[in-house]
Amino acid sequence: MPAQSQRKPAYSQDQWGAALILGLLWVGFGTASYVILGYPRSLPILVLGALMLLIAGRVQSDSERKRWAAPIHQLARELNAIADDPQRPFELTYVPELGEVLRALRELKKVWHPIPKSDPPSSLNLTLSSGEFSSQQLTDSLTRSALLASLTPGVDSLDVSLSGDFSTTDMVSRLESRTFRWIESSAAEQEFLGWELKQLREMSFLEIVHPDDYERARDELRAAISKGEVHGLVLRIKTARGKPKAIEMNVGARYGPDLTVSHLRCHITDVTAKIRAERELRLRTRELTQVNEQLRHINRELEELKDRYSDLYQNAPAMYFSLDDQGRILECNDTLLRTLGYRRDEIISQSYERLLPEWRRSIFAARFADFRLNGKVEIESQWVMANAETIDVWVSGTTVIGLGGKLLHTRIVAQDVTARHRLEAELQEKNDRLAVTIDELSRKNKEMDEFTYVVSHDLQEPLRTLIAFSDFLLRDCGDKLDSNGQEYVRYLVDASRRMRALIHGLLTLSRAGRVTGDFTTVNLEEVMSFIKADLGELIRSKGAEVRTTAPLPTLWGDRDRISQLLANLISNGLKYNQSAAPWVEVGTLDDEPGPWLTVYVRDNGIGIDPQFHTKIFQLFRRLHTREEYEGTGAGLAICSKIVHAHGGRIWIESEPNQGATFFISLRRSPPESSMPQTEVTHAT
Repeated sequence: MPAQSQRKPAYSQDQWGAALILGLLWVGFGTASYVILGYPRSLPILVLGALMLLIAGRVQSDSERKRWAAPIHQLARELNAIADDPQRPFELTYVPELGEVLRALRELKKVWHPIPKSDPPSSLNLTLSSGEFSSQQLTDSLTRSALLASLTPGVDSLDVSLSGDFSTTDMVSRLESRTFRWIESSAAEQEFLGWELKQLREMSFLEIVHPDDYERARDELRAAISKGEVHGLVLRIKTARGKPKAIEMNVGARYGPDLTVSHLRCHITDVTAKIRAERELRLRTRELTQVNEQLRHINRELEELKDRYSDLYQNAPAMYFSLDDQGRILECNDTLLRTLGYRRDEIISQSYERLLPEWRRSIFAARFADFRLNGKVEIESQWVMANAETIDVWVSGTTVIGLGGKLLHTRIVAQDVTARHRLEAELQEKNDRLAVTIDELSRKNKEMDEFTYVVSHDLQEPLRTLIAFSDFLLRDCGDKLDSNGQEYVRYLVDASRRMRALIHGLLTLSRAGRVTGDFTTVNLEEVMSFIKADLGELIRSKGAEVRTTAPLPTLWGDRDRISQLLANLISNGLKYNQSAAPWVEVGTLDDEPGPWLTVYVRDNGIGIDPQFHTKIFQLFRRLHTREEYEGTGAGLAICSKIVHAHGGRIWIESEPNQGATFFISLRRSPPESSMPQTEVTHAT
């Protein structure tokens, strides 16, 4: 093709300077003419000066444009010179659209592409005739813009990257334009993906793309073929090791001698960390937005609470006030003013000494100095009210220290303890009276112990003698007595035995309300084993069954008293039972929360009418005659005493001929104060 016509040289700096100076002179001359000649005559001169300045500006703009475009123009001249050289083994052919080349050399009027006439040379060496650009500079420029790869048949930037340091840092490859299979891959890309080149050549790039990105990746690669290039394509892929990665992909089309796309040149960058960082940033941004919204909400709430707490401070049950470093009152709440009867202006800025009685004011200075030194104070004091009355107060305060250790102010709270002192005095008086009562009770308990000893020994001894000699009388002299005499002796023996049973019941009842003090964990399983052994004769004689709902838990109490309690209830269930197959069941209500455990004793006996459910726990209260059932009527009263001594309660659920169930509420574990309650009245 003919050589391209040469362009006119750019304007020189001298031409631009001359035009500028001339324009300034004309403007100056026009200004002087305006002063001397006036407006109408000086107008042409001013217009001419303005035109000269515009010409100077145009010269400068054209000069700058020509100077920056000079490399492109020089390249165009060199390409045309190459085309005209008959020694070159190729010719230049015009290509209207060439992807990256068109973008890189958009300043050229035409874009040229080399088509080799014979075997392609190993490299393309362009030597510029002008001294303004070196061959290496032009090569670097073409390499960066991907022009060299397009100008050199069979050579693209991948070939360049496979030699030197480029191969260790960039991940580039060639893909087939139809199947997107690998043709070539740099070592860096192979290491990143985890497949060797021969493995990659059997694979399509789309095979490693995430299923959700598959269609988009396919469409973008096809777009690179039609448009010439695609940049900034972010995809999710999976490497040979199964690790998910995110890549950013730049794709450029490469053309063959027939001007069709021969392959795709791809450059990928691992942006996994970047994507994660951006995702983390978005997450943190959302969190920060939420936190900011929460802070705004909190600020609104704080504004609302400000008024509330201000009212709370002013009307708090305690008296709040603050002192400065001289002991003067800086601030106080309304509670202090109402308590003492002062107006605010009467005590603000006044010394704290004003609140003290005369005899305490002399020691205030020393105590305030100690307060400043120690940083806190807790002391009981007295204040003088506006009506001259005195109240007792408990004062607790701390200091607020600023920079340099200077006392800024104090925070002090005071409580009116006058009423508490009065109650303490009354309590002390009652405690003194209680101590006297306790001494009296101890004396009476001692007398009761002496009485118990007399009953257990002195009263029972004559009864034992009476019963024994009555038996002797019937045995030895019974044949000498008539029938009436023998009947009288039997009445005497029976009455003596009943008297002994009553005395025994009274002794048992008096002891039932007194626990031994040895409260411990009681295993109900072990207790039931001993009870079954003790009542073995009664159980066998009745043909009865005593069963438990295993496993029974443990509880807290006096083991001997709890054994006596359960034995009484079980023996009652067997005694007051007319069933052909009597049974008694002992268990617990396991679904009860809290520190209390409910034990039940259930039988299939004769039952008790509900109208007697509370009366049966009274001493010597009997519902049947002695002829029907033996006993003194003290058994359930003893049970009630034992339960109340443990701080629990006992009650019954029963109907006539439906059996009876006794419920006992006892502690699972020790209370906060493990002292036994010796005489506790509890509703039943």
